[in-house]
Amino acid sequence: MNEINLSKTAYVAIDIQKGIMNSRSMSPYTNEEILSASNKLANFFKHTDALIVLVNVDGTTFSYLHPSRINRAEETPFPKLYTELSMDIAKDEAAKNVIQITKHNPGAFFGTDLDLQLRRRGIDTIILSGVSTSNGVYATALDAFQYGYKLYIVEDATADRDTEMHNLFFKKLYPKLGSVIKLSDILELETHD
Repeated sequence: MNEINLSKTAYVAIDIQKGIMNSRSMSPYTNEEILSASNKLANFFKHTDALIVLVNVDGTTFSYLHPSRINRAEETPFPKLYTELSMDIAKDEAAKNVIQITKHNPGAFFGTDLDLQLRRRGIDTIILSGVSTSNGVYATALDAFQYGYKLYIVEDATADRDTEMHNLFFKKLYPKLGSVIKLSDILELETHD
């Protein structure tokens, strides 16, 4: 990955939101490290022709949970700020190349207009990071692969609740879907529009 066409690229950050980042410990990178890496990626793409997609999950409508594991007749309590995005760019009104997608399943494509938002902008490349490696990031990566996007997954801007699971996904699964890269690979890129 030596250069990238920004006008055809989207940086997609999965579930960097208060309800997840403030309540679960991630590894092999801490929550603080993941938030810092996500902010660096967003700052790199801010005010460029790339699209920044901030994805959060609405736990109150999350339909992934199997009916035998949870009774939806009973309301599931969620913290008041559960869906609020944690990344700095979410509050940056000057950034015009940012959209937000709220998902209701593990992946950011299923049941949302993410694919439409990307295709109408001519985007064919996704740079993906977030939490968790084995759930939301994986489901999004698999859909991106199936939809034919060129995919880069940023290993040190992604984490899981289980270090072994994180390592397994990056060693065995993600290389089948796209390219595994590091944050430094992005920050050292030559870009063009």
